Amino acid sequence: MLKTKYVAFLILPVMFFLIGCSSSKEIVNLSAEDRFEIGKDKFDKRKYLDAIEDFKYILIQYPGSAVADDAQFYLAECYYNRGEYLLASSEYENLIRGYPSSEYVPMARYKLGLCYYNLSPKSQLDQTYTYKAIDALQGFIEYHPTSEFVQDAERKIHELINKLAKRDYETGIFYMKMEFYRAAMIYFDSIIERYPDSDYLERAYAGKIECLLKRENYSEVIKIAEEFERKFPSSDLIGKVRKIKEEAKFYVGKELRTGR
Repeated sequence: MLKTKYVAFLILPVMFFLIGCSSSKEIVNLSAEDRFEIGKDKFDKRKYLDAIEDFKYILIQYPGSAVADDAQFYLAECYYNRGEYLLASSEYENLIRGYPSSEYVPMARYKLGLCYYNLSPKSQLDQTYTYKAIDALQGFIEYHPTSEFVQDAERKIHELINKLAKRDYETGIFYMKMEFYRAAMIYFDSIIERYPDSDYLERAYAGKIECLLKRENYSEVIKIAEEFERKFPSSDLIGKVRKIKEEAKFYVGKELRTGR
């Protein structure tokens, strides 16, 4: 009796090993299409780590198959859904470069922009990913202007541009408080020249006008203030700008009267 149990104890692990080997052999012998269906089923069940292995296997073993671009796209999607945006961005780029005629390319361009958008930090921090997000989303709009996601891409670009403009505006205000008016104007001019579509444009003009007044450049104050009035006649800052302009005119008149 003991001998029988001992033999069974030895045989069972062997059986499980053989069954496992048989199962593994069957998976290895699956076609690319069947392997993709297995991976896609795991993806749909949000088993992303398991699905990643299936999609990678297809790309390595069947790079020229009909489902290779599908595998590449869903590999990127797995990383994206896991919040691994750098890995996802790399895989979306692989799809765009490696399968330029794929039906997934428009979505890959859009999701590439979203990867960098999600990586974009607060305005005070390094904005490398913000610039990358803007470039990627603008590229998506240029290549696919009729896509249903264009409006969302445009909204996100505007949000990202505002983030960059906010950083420059806050830096300009900081230098104004320190009474470094020349330095402050550099940042206000940056907004005017680089981010004319941002929500900070009016404030940048007003900040520049105030800096010019502090630096006693009265003729330039009047010129920029009049430009402000033409561009933003209904601005909340119009009263402040007109007051600064009148002060500049007073000093110009005083200079003329005293011959300075």
